[in-house]
Amino acid sequence: MKKVILFVLILGLLASVVWLIFSVEQKKEATAEAEVRAESIPGIRLNSLSGDTFSLPQLSSGIATVLIYFNSTCEICQMELKSIGKRISEFDDAQIFLVSSQEKTELEEFYNSHALKNSPNVYWLMDDQMEVAAHYGVRSVPALFSYDKEGKLQGKFQGPVKVDLILEKLGISKDLKP
Repeated sequence: MKKVILFVLILGLLASVVWLIFSVEQKKEATAEAEVRAESIPGIRLNSLSGDTFSLPQLSSGIATVLIYFNSTCEICQMELKSIGKRISEFDDAQIFLVSSQEKTELEEFYNSHALKNSPNVYWLMDDQMEVAAHYGVRSVPALFSYDKEGKLQGKFQGPVKVDLILEKLGISKDLKP
C-alpha cells in the first residue's frame, strides 16, 4: 500500500512539473505574439463615451498616436493622466486614445472630473469586449503604446512613464517647437 501511495505522489509531482513547464511556455508564446501584434495599431472598433464608434487605424491615420490602457481607480494611471493633462498643449500634433474596460458609468464619472475631458485630440474609448487588452496582452495598467505618423510602434511601457519620453517616442520634442 505504501508503494502505491508513493507512486501516486511521485506521479502527481511529475504531472505538476510538466503542467508548470507547459504553462510557462504558453505564457512566453502569448507574450511574443502580443509583441508582434503591437507593432501596428489594431483594426478594432471601439465606442466612445458619447456612443460614437471609432476605428482606431482610421482615427490615427497620418498622425502620431498614444494609446493608454488604464483604469480610473488605478493611482498610477491617475498620476500618468494628470501629468499628460498638465502638458497637453505639447501633444497638439498627436492623438491620445484613453482606453478602458470599465463600465461606462465609472468611466463617465472619471471623465467628468478630469482635465483631459475637453481636449479635442483625446478620445475616451471603452473596450467592452477587452479586444484591445487581448491584442496588446495587457496584464497591468497603465499600459502605454506610442506610434509615429505612419502607425509604427515607437515605444511601449508598463507603469508610469515620463511625459518627455512619450513626446520623444512620438517624434515631438519641446526643443523642436518654435
